[in-house]
Amino acid sequence: MALTVQEVEATGLAAKPGTLTVNPREQLLLSLRGCHVTIPDMQSMISHWPQGVHPDIERLNEHVEKTFTSLSSSLEDATRLRKLKASNMPFFGASWWPYASYEALEAVTSMSIWLFVWDDETDSTEFSTISSDWGEASTFRQRTIDYIQQCLSGSSESKLSETSTDPIITGFKPVGQAMLKSCNERQLNTFLNEVIFFIKSCEEEQEIQLTNRLPTVEECARRRLGTGAVRVCIATTDYVLLRLSLYAYGITLPEEVMNDEAMQRLWNETNIIIATSNDILSFKKEVAQSQVDSLVALLSLELGSVQAAINHAFDIVRSATYRLEAAETDLLERYSAMPKVQGDIRKFVEGCKYACTSNLNWSLISGRYRLNCKSMEGGLHITL
Repeated sequence: MALTVQEVEATGLAAKPGTLTVNPREQLLLSLRGCHVTIPDMQSMISHWPQGVHPDIERLNEHVEKTFTSLSSSLEDATRLRKLKASNMPFFGASWWPYASYEALEAVTSMSIWLFVWDDETDSTEFSTISSDWGEASTFRQRTIDYIQQCLSGSSESKLSETSTDPIITGFKPVGQAMLKSCNERQLNTFLNEVIFFIKSCEEEQEIQLTNRLPTVEECARRRLGTGAVRVCIATTDYVLLRLSLYAYGITLPEEVMNDEAMQRLWNETNIIIATSNDILSFKKEVAQSQVDSLVALLSLELGSVQAAINHAFDIVRSATYRLEAAETDLLERYSAMPKVQGDIRKFVEGCKYACTSNLNWSLISGRYRLNCKSMEGGLHITL
């Protein structure tokens, strides 16, 4: 049984002068560890949505291995590289974008790897050397933004080297080059804005984590719209990489369509589905790593139990799937008189649905979340 918000606050505020104040995160962790919970079957919820694997997954595996080899010099911790390999990034890329051209598939999979590595560098309790250093982390984030801006504007090699030589930051270079070659100015600007939004969301997350205060559920949910893009995914893969679907599938939708409120709902609901699913499925790993600034942990404070929090998060995902399908219907009806545009909308919606099903399937088998299963039939029983 999780503590209530009032109990956690009372623990810290009621300490007598001269006594140690209990850290609310440590108190919450104590209430979570050892709990037995059941995660409802999320796969059946979206079983009618498309899912598949790119036919060139074996070829992609070779590309991923080469990428890991190039990263080995910058990731000096052998355990970090081993865990990254255990994440099964070929399956991640091949299932997120099963119908992308192979060239685009390599680019977006490289982007996924870069986002995971970058995210771990800034907030992993296992590997990060700057997660507790606000100054160093802020410098790292700004240099990342500067480097990506230079990459996407086609700056020279010398200019890129002047901006940063940090191998984790410069790992973005091949992705930027691929996008610069294939994307128009509007697509590049949209992508850049989303990367900056992700990085700024990570900044906000670290700022709260360095205090002795737990975020509210509302603060966490709002921030996850940005950081979800990489926190396994998301993020970056949740949100930033979602926007790469336009590039991966070779879709160029008119600006009118991209700005349509139904399209905005579609992106938002896809983001909510992936981010919340990640929060549910990564919960075991995060508790093991003493991380509690997450949706399920914070919901357990409000609702009084971990199982109630899991059930509520599941309901959030289910409601978002209904809203996504409603947005899809609205979009297709709105552009029914424009067959080419409507066809591209169908492709993009399909890409969003692939993102949801593949991210769920990948999360179950990836070593990153320590779940080691393929099916959620009958519910997934875990001990925190």
